[in-house]
Amino acid sequence: MYDCEICGKKTDTLYIIDVEGVELTSCAKCAEGKDVVDTIGADEGKDAQRRTAAQRQQPVPEEEVVEGYGDMIRKARESMGLPLTVLAERINEKESTLNRVEHGRMLPTAALTKKLEKHLGIKLTMVPEPEKKTQSAGRPGPLTLGDAAERK
Repeated sequence: MYDCEICGKKTDTLYIIDVEGVELTSCAKCAEGKDVVDTIGADEGKDAQRRTAAQRQQPVPEEEVVEGYGDMIRKARESMGLPLTVLAERINEKESTLNRVEHGRMLPTAALTKKLEKHLGIKLTMVPEPEKKTQSAGRPGPLTLGDAAERK
């Protein structure tokens, strides 16, 4: 059973919806009329097949790219005496992509992160500390948007 982040209702199937650029997990009722990105639960096997290539290339959720990743990449590349064009050719990536990553204008995908870590001998990912979940007063479970509305 899952909890809806909007109303707090327990449900077997969650819908990942886009609400003004923020992805939330919701029950079917709260997902009505919203932009559904994905689902979790009952038909999860089918949903995994529907995910786009871009979604599959996102950084691994268990790991995050470290702060200052661009400087780390640039310093490692320069210490090896590699021009950006040579590194791009060696790892089969576009020079413009590596340039954006080095300047911090683009977060590297999981695949690119692995290539850079392997080729440059650096560690670009870390496992984040788990977030502490706040509970609403009088009700167990995570705080929902409905709880916040009740407080006004």
